[in-house]
Amino acid sequence: MNMEHETADYDVIVVGGGPAGLAAASYCGRKFLRTAIFEGDCWGGILTRWCPDKRIDNYPGTRPGIRAEELAQSLVDFAQRSGVDLVQSRVEEISRNGGIRAGDERYRGKVVVLANGSTAAEAGIPREKELAERGGGIFYKIPDPSRFRGRRVVIVGGGDTALSHVQRLRGVASRITLAHRQETLRSEYEASEEFEGDGVEVLLQTAVETILGAERVEGVRLKDLPTGKTRDLPADAVVMAVGVKPNFALFQDLGVSRDSKGQIATDPWQRTSLPRFFAIGDVSSPLKMIVTAVAQAATAAHQAYVDVRSPYWK
Repeated sequence: MNMEHETADYDVIVVGGGPAGLAAASYCGRKFLRTAIFEGDCWGGILTRWCPDKRIDNYPGTRPGIRAEELAQSLVDFAQRSGVDLVQSRVEEISRNGGIRAGDERYRGKVVVLANGSTAAEAGIPREKELAERGGGIFYKIPDPSRFRGRRVVIVGGGDTALSHVQRLRGVASRITLAHRQETLRSEYEASEEFEGDGVEVLLQTAVETILGAERVEGVRLKDLPTGKTRDLPADAVVMAVGVKPNFALFQDLGVSRDSKGQIATDPWQRTSLPRFFAIGDVSSPLKMIVTAVAQAATAAHQAYVDVRSPYWK
């Protein structure tokens, strides 16, 4: 990429405005590194884009049940207090020499921190992709539960995200069916029997074999895994909650090393295979938690300071 007309030079450029990116930028700013963070969608990343009203109960130091959008705003406030430039613009290109292009503007950083997060993984169910592409009732996020008012919803998955969807849709959807392939849920929330009732049904050891409907979701075919028996269940919407995958489109041409799951490989200081490129949060961590993303951010910020300032104790 030709970077002859940069409009600004920084010590550190952070790509991605989720918890990892905001924390990394904040820590860099507090170390008096000239820092810019870029976000092309909404500040807070998945916290605000997917489920702004979700309760967060596992982030230490906050009150129980803090809403995702509140936690995201506190991270934005922290970055602003740290003297960071928050640039509301999507990064479209990154070069190996630290140059980036965001819209029509070009920037360069002595250090680049990749924190562009993750996106929802597909379940791989027949007709899922086809119906999702045409807006036919397949969903991967629930930013507004009221959109499902009075609808019959099937949720695929059994982790924290799936159970959070149940909580947020209870009393809104006319019926919620949670289908999970395993014998038990893998969530910090209550046991499955405590979720049932009030229009909620939890089906363990159950797979969604295919999605029914020509133009949009009309139902699903369920398979009881122990017996192999199938049955059709009418539905208006199917919500996939089967995990996330790294957003790797931006860095796939950089030549940065990745692991077998497509995540960026890093050393203990979050350094990638490219000099002065770091990766933090969902693009590099196998544990998709806010607390680990922030911890990686602090680690990368410290090493960025070492690389840029070369302090006496280096």
